[in-house]
Amino acid sequence: GIVMSMYALLRNAAKPSMRDLEVAFQGNLCRCTGYRPILEGYKTFTKEFACGMGDKCCRVKGKECGGGANNTDDKLFKRSEFQPFDPSQEPIFPPELQLTAAYDEESLVFRSDRVTWYRPTRLEELLQLKADHPQAKLIVGNTEVGVEVKFKHFLYPVLINPVKVPELLEVCETEDSIYFGAAVSLMDIDAYLRKRIEEMPETQTRLFQCTVDMLHYFAGKQIRNVACLGGNIMTGSPISDMNPVLTAADVRLEVASRAGGRRSVHMGTGFFTGYRRNIIEAHETLLGIHFQKTTPDQHVVAFKQARRRDDDIAIVNSAVNVNFKPGTNVVKSIAIAFGGMAPTTVLAPNTSKLMVGQPWNHALVERVAESLCQELPLDASAPGGMIAYRRALVVSLFFKSYLAISRKLCDAGIMPPDAVPQKDLSGADKFHTPTLRSSQLFERVASNQPNHDPIGKPKVHASALKQATGEAIYTDDIPRMDGELYLAFVLSTKAHAKITKLDASEALALEGVEAFFSAQDLTEHQNEVGPVFHDEYVFANGEVHCYGQIIGAIAAANQTLAQRAARLVRVEYSELQPVIVTIEQAIEHKSYFPDYPRFLTKGDVEKAFAEADHVYESSCRMGGQ
Repeated sequence: GIVMSMYALLRNAAKPSMRDLEVAFQGNLCRCTGYRPILEGYKTFTKEFACGMGDKCCRVKGKECGGGANNTDDKLFKRSEFQPFDPSQEPIFPPELQLTAAYDEESLVFRSDRVTWYRPTRLEELLQLKADHPQAKLIVGNTEVGVEVKFKHFLYPVLINPVKVPELLEVCETEDSIYFGAAVSLMDIDAYLRKRIEEMPETQTRLFQCTVDMLHYFAGKQIRNVACLGGNIMTGSPISDMNPVLTAADVRLEVASRAGGRRSVHMGTGFFTGYRRNIIEAHETLLGIHFQKTTPDQHVVAFKQARRRDDDIAIVNSAVNVNFKPGTNVVKSIAIAFGGMAPTTVLAPNTSKLMVGQPWNHALVERVAESLCQELPLDASAPGGMIAYRRALVVSLFFKSYLAISRKLCDAGIMPPDAVPQKDLSGADKFHTPTLRSSQLFERVASNQPNHDPIGKPKVHASALKQATGEAIYTDDIPRMDGELYLAFVLSTKAHAKITKLDASEALALEGVEAFFSAQDLTEHQNEVGPVFHDEYVFANGEVHCYGQIIGAIAAANQTLAQRAARLVRVEYSELQPVIVTIEQAIEHKSYFPDYPRFLTKGDVEKAFAEADHVYESSCRMGGQ
C-alpha cells in the first residue's frame, strides 16, 4: 500500500514536494517503522531533497557533498544495480483489454438475493429511483455505507450510485459563490479551491481557505479521492469535520425531487433535526453546495482536536464565521458551530446573540467562555466520554479562533498591534510538520570483504523485498481449493452466564451453509485444550466465562455467508451470580484461584538423593572476586 501510494504520487507529480509526500501517506498506517525509513527513502524523489547533479551527485560517488571522503553511507543499494526504467512497462490497465467504453456510459442494474444496485446516468432517472425507493442509500465513495455494511452488518436493499449523473459532478462559479455538485470528490474540491485562492483577493477566499485547511485533516488522501461532500452532509455525523464549517457559513444547498422539483435550503439553524437526520426529505436528492465568497469584513476559521493529527476522527471541532461592522472590530453578526458536543452539529445562538454589537477583545472572550459552558453543558452520560475535556475544548477552540481572527485584524490595522499579548499569538498557529532531518548511516566495509562475511554489513529483512514488491504470498493469496469451506465463529455476548439454548436452525437453512459445530459434537476429552493443563475448551461447554468466548462454528461456502450465518445462530443465556469485578468482591465471595500454588513435579527428588551412590555438595560465597 505504501509503495502504491508513492507510485500514484509520482504518476501525478513528477517532482513532488515534501508536503505532497506527507499528504500521500496520510491514509497509510505503518506500525513497524515509525515512517522514518519510509520517508528517508522516498524523500529523494522530492524537489527539496533531490540533488540537481543526478548520477553525478557526490554521494553517489562515495564522497561528502563538495568532494570530501566519506566512510559511511545511507543507502543499502547502488543505483547501478537497478534495472533501467522502461516507460512501456508501467503497470497500467492494458488498453487492449477494454473492448468498449459503452458500459461505462450506460445505466446499469445489479441484483442479488438481498440487494439491488442502480447506476443511473440521467438526473430524471435518479429522481425517479428516489421517488420509488425513498430509503435507498446514495453511494459515491462508499466510505460510510461500506463501513456500516462490513463491520456493523447493516443491510440496505437498494443502493444508488450517481457518479454518472452530470448535474451531481458540476463545478461552476458565479459572482458571489462557487458551486460544487454533491458527488464531486473532496480532492477535486480541494484542488479547485486552492487554485482560486491563488487567483482571487484574500478577502474573498476566507471560507475557501478555511475549507482546504480542514480538508487537509479530513481522513486520508485515499478517502478524499473518492469521498464526496454531499455524502458527508447527508450522513450527518456529529463529529463530521466539514459540517461545522458549512453550518457556521450557512451555505446554501440545492435539492430536487421528482414531485417537488428543485428548491434551496440553508445549513444553518434547524438544518439537522436529530442524530444523522436533516430537513431534506427522504424522496429528495442533494444536488450541490454553494460556497459563498467572503467580504472584507468577514472572517471564517475552523479548528479540530483529535487524538492524532492525520487520518483520525475529531473529539471536538469548531467553526467561527464573524462579520464586523465596516472598518471596526465591533461584531455585526456571528455564527459559532461545534461538532462532538451533541447528537448533531450544533450552533451556539445565545452566545452569538450576546456578542453582537460588542468589540472583539479579551473582555468579550471572558463572557463568551462563560456563556459557552452554560449553552453546551454535555451530559455526563454522553457517548464518547471525556466530558470535562470536551467541555474544555469548546472554550479552548473558541479562544484559538479569537487569536487567529485578532491577528488578522491587527495586521489590517483595525486593532492595535498589542491588542493580543505576543505570548498568546502562537496559540492561533496550526501544527506544521517539521522538515525531515533524520538519517540512518551504515559503515562502509572493505570492497574485498567476502560476501559470506556479514560483519559490519547492513542486513535487509528476509521478507522485505517480497513485501515491498508485492510478491509475498499471504493466506488470502492462496487459490481456493475445490470443496473448500470457510469457518466462522459464534461468540459469546455475555461475560458470565449459563447457555440455556443454542439453536442453529435458521443459519443451517441458508443455501451454502454446510454444518454447525459446538461442544455437543465433541467428546469431553476432545473439547479440552491447553498448553500444559487442559483446563480450557474448544467450544464453551454449558457456561461462558468471558465475552467473545467461542460457543460454536459455522462451516459455509464463503466468508461472507459463514459470518452472516454465524450471526443467525440463536444463543440464550441465564446470567450467573454473583458478579465479581473487583478484588474486594472476590475476597467477599471467597473467589480464589484454585489449588494455589501449583507445582510441576517429575520424579522424586528426595528419593533420588537417598539412593545415589555419591552425593557432591558445594557452597559459594556471595561477593568477593
